[in-house]
Amino acid sequence: MALALVGWLAGCQQPGGPAPQSASRTDEGGELRFFEPEFATLLDQVVDHLSQACAPSATDENRLNTCLRDHFATAFDDSREGRRSCAFHADVSAYIGCIAIGNTLIDLRHRLADETPLPANFWREDDAMIDALTQTIVKRGIDACGISGGNARIEACVLDWFTRQIDLPADMTARCEGQSVEKDRYSCIVEGIMVRYLQDHVPRLGAVST
Repeated sequence: MALALVGWLAGCQQPGGPAPQSASRTDEGGELRFFEPEFATLLDQVVDHLSQACAPSATDENRLNTCLRDHFATAFDDSREGRRSCAFHADVSAYIGCIAIGNTLIDLRHRLADETPLPANFWREDDAMIDALTQTIVKRGIDACGISGGNARIEACVLDWFTRQIDLPADMTARCEGQSVEKDRYSCIVEGIMVRYLQDHVPRLGAVST
């Protein structure tokens, strides 16, 4: 998600710059493999909403950046922690990525019945968000699956448990279950989570922008 957000933001934050094209971006090591069409559509909608909302500010870079940050946080910061906790990012794309990814993973922790406080470094340190989610998956997954039967059984059980808990729409789940390699199945699920998060929040951004 961060790679995609950086891609579209770079095209829309420059005052007087060209109109952004398709918001979908890929990068070696960060390709969208399973839900690229959905990402492209949703991110184009984000660009369109933010462009409309912040067009009056486009002649002044500081005003434009403030507008982008404010509108995105209003629509995406469900936790009400991201706006404050991500404010240290001077770069707009880093700020937006911090809010989007942080709130996605907080939502996912809640779906996995983890209501424990966030680690102190969650918003500020590299990999801290993913580490917090990993700890949740391991703890809750092991609680559900036990530790007997060998690593292969445990890993398969935790992945099945994880898939059930996040409750992706049936068409997304089917796309991921079609992956024969567990690593690909997990990657597909993660992409699906990101798509669902955007699907839930992009309409809010449109409402904020009107």
